[in-house]
Amino acid sequence: MATFIDRQQELKSTLYQMANEQINSAEYTHFYAVPLTPSRAGIYILQRAHFVLNRRDCWGHVQGKVPFDVKALIWEHEQEELIGDAGRGLANHYALGVQEGESVGLKPEDFEKTPPLDGVATCLYAWLHIATNRTWLAAVASSAVLEIANSDEIVEGDGNAARMGVKMRDELDIPLKRQQSNAEHMTAEIEHAHLLLKVAEKYVQTQQDEDEVLAGARDSLAIDRVYKNAIAAAMEAD
Repeated sequence: MATFIDRQQELKSTLYQMANEQINSAEYTHFYAVPLTPSRAGIYILQRAHFVLNRRDCWGHVQGKVPFDVKALIWEHEQEELIGDAGRGLANHYALGVQEGESVGLKPEDFEKTPPLDGVATCLYAWLHIATNRTWLAAVASSAVLEIANSDEIVEGDGNAARMGVKMRDELDIPLKRQQSNAEHMTAEIEHAHLLLKVAEKYVQTQQDEDEVLAGARDSLAIDRVYKNAIAAAMEAD
């Protein structure tokens, strides 16, 4: 019979494996293979803005259903996302994306008037469904696994923010200091990625608990692959 420590280590290993498989999936490979132009990068940045807003909605729904101490963990995670960091002169994470958009010619009004792509909208609703309708462990895992899959500490060869930062630097000659969102998420996701493991250490006690976490994580990553494919298709069509 597996001990508690064995279960925790197995869960951690499985989540980390899932994160690395995600970045090497066919959908991600397709996404990174699309050559960038300023217009194509603009498509990505505008659609990412909808994703960022959806993250705030999902985490808000998740926070409403979790135990009190987990609410505090989520609030600690969400503070910088929502209000920035005045001590570092850092804007909230949606505003960082708007700032980054300037590097490819986007204006603030572009973010206001550009709707999500059909495929992106479908994914946003799917993530919201998990956040509002699944068990709280599955809901936490659904949101938190996206942080794990973007962590340079966990993903071999770096997470999505770092890879897109390098891609925009190399293909569009945009230095990382003008990529406010990508640059910030290269560091932020390293700490954010630990949230789910902190929750699991206390609340994953049974096989059913572990199954709930892994189901939420797998479903979220499946949605994320569809999300990336939708953006890749739009960039290729541009």
